Amino acid sequence: MTKQKPTPAVPALTLEQANELIFKLLDRIAELEDRLNQNSGNSSKPPSSDGPGTPPVRKRPNSGRKRGAQPGHKGQRRERHPHDARLTVTPHYPAADCPCCGGQMLTHDRPHRTHQVFDLPEVSYFVTEHQLFRRTCTRCITTTKAELPETVSDTQMGPNLLTYIALQSGQFHQSISQIQQQLKQHFGLTFSRGAISEAQGRVSAMLTPTYQAIKQQVQQATHIHADETRHQRGGERRWMWLALSKIAVCFMTAYGRGQDAAQRLLGLAPEGVVVTDQYSGYRFIDPSQRQLCWAHVARNVAAIADSGEQVNQPIGARLVLLADMVFRTRHRWESGGLSKAQYLRRLRRCRQSWLQQLAQGALVCSKRYRGRCRLLIKDDEMLWRFMEDDAIALTNNEAERALRGYVLWRKGSYGVWSQRGELFRQRILSLVETAKRLGRCPQQWLQSVIRACIEKTDYPIPAELSPSR
Repeated sequence: MTKQKPTPAVPALTLEQANELIFKLLDRIAELEDRLNQNSGNSSKPPSSDGPGTPPVRKRPNSGRKRGAQPGHKGQRRERHPHDARLTVTPHYPAADCPCCGGQMLTHDRPHRTHQVFDLPEVSYFVTEHQLFRRTCTRCITTTKAELPETVSDTQMGPNLLTYIALQSGQFHQSISQIQQQLKQHFGLTFSRGAISEAQGRVSAMLTPTYQAIKQQVQQATHIHADETRHQRGGERRWMWLALSKIAVCFMTAYGRGQDAAQRLLGLAPEGVVVTDQYSGYRFIDPSQRQLCWAHVARNVAAIADSGEQVNQPIGARLVLLADMVFRTRHRWESGGLSKAQYLRRLRRCRQSWLQQLAQGALVCSKRYRGRCRLLIKDDEMLWRFMEDDAIALTNNEAERALRGYVLWRKGSYGVWSQRGELFRQRILSLVETAKRLGRCPQQWLQSVIRACIEKTDYPIPAELSPSR
């Protein structure tokens, strides 16, 4: 028979010690239950992590209108394509004889209707073979060799192909294997994975001046948004940081998530107001230069309202209502429903009630949420910075939207494996997202950079990013 392990001896506890242990275990159970109930509505977890039983996130009431265009909406129609080299005109005429009496028909000068059909051409590639010859002197028998012109790419990929490979990754989030398949399927070109990766490395080196100009513009901006997300290099966990201004977006890979990485991205003392979440890595920024994201704060107080302990729920519910009031007041003022004086007066009253509820929560809430209330009281100045400057955003959604493309890319290609891959990601993403904010075509911009580097012409820096601006 198998011997049973002896039951460990439980030390004798006094009644006071047993009560203390029970309260500790109850606090621990409540904390674990709160963690188990976390979702995208009361924490920083993404919506994709919500399970099927997750309660719906709090949303604005339904307007009652049907989906789609509303009455009075101006429709959008495709304009008629102009007559150029891409347009082929094919006229169609009715029968020459009248179908009624057989008389001769007179053709009108203009068509009564035009119908244009758009299609794609048969896509292929072309190859330029550069033949380098030698010449031998008939007198001294000296042989010389022709050299490849400086304006010719020293690899097997020209500017258009390099642009295509880079943007398929940086703009359309394709992995190297998918790019390899596209080149074979669409163009009949066969390149190894290593050749495609090397091409991305060449483009990354060409983008160095562009990346430096983008980073400098962001650091000197008056209003900045910053955020960070996980990044994977091989089996190592790293971080992708992002900072953006009104016209530029700068990505940066880093080993960690500490203050040193944030300082490398934003500078030791950012000149503008920085909108962030409550992460401690941004604590080096002066409170007078920082605005906390109200979307993150709203989720934090929603966690208090959703807590399993009843002592937390009334205070959390009131804090949620006050956070919603901040958003409604801001939106009404932006839509013209409130004057500036009314807007500020309502926010001051809301701020006063907010501090009162936090002070009460710091006293009566459970241990976990008492600290959260105290931290919000400590950061009160950074919560209401937007009242002093109308250009300061209420949330950090700008940064989160800019990070979305990278998150999709990371999900589909499983990170990178080298320093070259990290540099390429941060630089091509910076160009693509900056092009969106500038209203430029990423393909034309990148193509001009690659051509300038290959043909040894002036490097193109947009006027909006030039240091003299």
